[in-house]
Amino acid sequence: MIDVLSTATAVHDVARLHAVAATGLGAVPHPWFDHIVAYARRLLGVPIVLVVLVERTRQILPGAAGLPELCEHRRETPLTHSICQYVVGSRARLAIADARRDPVLHSSDAIRNLGVTAFAGVPVRGRGGHVLGALAAIDSRPRAWTAQELATLDRIAARCDRKLLALSAGPAPPEPAPGHRPAPAARCPPPPPVTRGDLWTPRRLPAGATLDRRQPLRADGADAVLSGRWHGESAAMIIRTADDPAAVRRFRRRCEVAQAFRRSRPLVLADEHRWHDDRTLVVSRAVGEPLQGGPDDPPVTDRAPWARLIHAAALLSAWRPAPAEVDAWAVDYDAWIARHEQGGHLCAADARRLRDLLSRCRADRTFAHGNLTPRSVVQLPSRRLALTDFADAGLYLAGFDLAALLLAAPDAQVGHHIDRRVHEADIAEPFLVNLMLRTADEAATVPAPTTTPGLARRRAALVGARRHIHRLLARLAGR
Repeated sequence: MIDVLSTATAVHDVARLHAVAATGLGAVPHPWFDHIVAYARRLLGVPIVLVVLVERTRQILPGAAGLPELCEHRRETPLTHSICQYVVGSRARLAIADARRDPVLHSSDAIRNLGVTAFAGVPVRGRGGHVLGALAAIDSRPRAWTAQELATLDRIAARCDRKLLALSAGPAPPEPAPGHRPAPAARCPPPPPVTRGDLWTPRRLPAGATLDRRQPLRADGADAVLSGRWHGESAAMIIRTADDPAAVRRFRRRCEVAQAFRRSRPLVLADEHRWHDDRTLVVSRAVGEPLQGGPDDPPVTDRAPWARLIHAAALLSAWRPAPAEVDAWAVDYDAWIARHEQGGHLCAADARRLRDLLSRCRADRTFAHGNLTPRSVVQLPSRRLALTDFADAGLYLAGFDLAALLLAAPDAQVGHHIDRRVHEADIAEPFLVNLMLRTADEAATVPAPTTTPGLARRRAALVGARRHIHRLLARLAGR
């Protein structure tokens, strides 16, 4: 069973991170590891095999075979896309026949964005015996992993161990005698919880809070959401499990929004603030159903929820943080454009257009949810909509949430409704900047070829968004 809390402890272990750094490997291909995973892929008959090293905030892929071309040039992903981190946490094999049905992994971005369905990973070790990452086999369809396949991964992982030790300039274990069959990796117990403040244990929860169970409702590389009670009331405990600046900033914003909307709520929130500190946020849990579940679920075609979502975007934009905090909430568009230009998701001409449009936009910023789609909405029994997950909230150029909704729109009629709002508010330039950057964000996470209906719909939405961008550019040029 996956234990998210012990995984966070293991991933952030300082000695382990030093052992990863000692290999000298980075987010670039390594010929030896590329060769060994290509060999493993042929033996196992799977679409993808990777050698993954897990760092503090990302995982790097020195060895990869079968990656989509888009991912092949980016040999790293954030931990939100990492299943290998749980191999580090357990220090043992992890074999999942269908990650979409796993209680922890079903919400992983590896499923939503990379099409991972079946996963088998075994630990790879380096200096000091630390688990640095995993040798992982991946299939886009459900797959029952056999004992022979797992034993094959064990044998190849042992060769990776010796290479990692050699790269770390540490003593390599002796080569086995010809014909020797190594025993399967021992199933080691998970590392003990951290004692420095018990950061990831239930003992950090406030008085009056209890957990229903340790198994999280959702978890990624930044936080874990657990079910519990707050003075007898059904509640959720959101525990920050990462210490990098981005994770700290996202968590702080989530707490600030929850507090602010408790005092003056512009619309219904699914999670009402109850208590928080620098690592734990306690919110009441609204009774309702997600408007849209997983990425492969059919899109929401009912017009009524879409009209309410478009209205919610307008209500959100009316809220402002305290004047002293405005600069901290403002999104850096120049850095955003530069990141996509360097990553190859914006061509030089589009980057120039964006910078030109940005120079024509007013400096005013408005508050936005940051990821307003049907998947961030809960429908209450009263049929009212409640919003969740404000981790990407910030001060954006006007129309950011409308741009996110346009990318998720099920048909042209919803798109026309959004267009009308943009025209009425006279925010064509900032809306276009937001739409171009949201499209680049989406293009960076959609693998090719498409393997699921959800990914196929996302690629079709990208094509539609690019056509919409060209129409808006032509309209602005004709002014």
